[in-house]
Amino acid sequence: MGNVWIVIFLILFGFRVSSLEPSMPSYESQQEDEALSHRDGYYFTTTVRGRLREDMPEFSFDVEARFNEENSCYQIRSVTVRQEEKTLQVISVPELSLFGETAVWSDQEEYMGLELEDLNFDGYKDIRLFDTANGNYLLEWIYLVWNPETERFDHDARLNEIPLASFDQEDQLIYGMERGGAMRHYFKTYQYLEGEPVKIREEHSVFLTETDPEVVRRCLSGAAGDRKIEAGEAVEICRETVWERNPDTGEMEQTQDIFRFFLVSSNDEDGVLTVEADSEMGRLLSEY
Repeated sequence: MGNVWIVIFLILFGFRVSSLEPSMPSYESQQEDEALSHRDGYYFTTTVRGRLREDMPEFSFDVEARFNEENSCYQIRSVTVRQEEKTLQVISVPELSLFGETAVWSDQEEYMGLELEDLNFDGYKDIRLFDTANGNYLLEWIYLVWNPETERFDHDARLNEIPLASFDQEDQLIYGMERGGAMRHYFKTYQYLEGEPVKIREEHSVFLTETDPEVVRRCLSGAAGDRKIEAGEAVEICRETVWERNPDTGEMEQTQDIFRFFLVSSNDEDGVLTVEADSEMGRLLSEY
């Protein structure tokens, strides 16, 4: 397929998450013998430390886990939240996990998949705990949101409905992404409205796998501007559809439906030609 769809993917999604990485808290291992962490059935504790807000005391998060030799991942049993010597909360993890047990990867073992990030943009950092891989394209997290009134973390299952969520602290938006294989990408943008994460934009980027060469030739003939299309030059076609939330009705309305033509030999993000889906050529392409 060439590199064009990769460029589109990076443009539509990659740049969004590049600056949205959660702050990494400090951590320390409480294992008496590091080698024991790789012994199936042996539970040990890793302590992660961090502040929920700059003017708050440091919290400690004791993550109790064991190594599962069957999948070479870590199963987390509990997270104990402490402030100095005071225990604020003990969170049992298995019932919050998608499959009943986490599968934290070995490259996350130093902090056991626990990161601190403001998930609801209220100024307090929350817990984002890695859960497991879900098939080939999805990753799952357990979201625990700090409640300053009760001084406890509450499980927010609503965020699990946003696939591969990333949190934009500056614009206070949540981005989600799904893939239906390498040639189908679906992007969603959410915003908190009256305390609820609401979808405000959805984008589909689907590359056509089959086209009539004559239809492609007719589309490009005399319509590609100053860019000359060489005979036999490989072309990729992507259908880009956008829906946006109408703030007055609350309904999602289609705002864009186009076909964009890309040359495989070029990294031009705008392509060489754009065709509206409701045009004559667009209707021909819609058959594929």
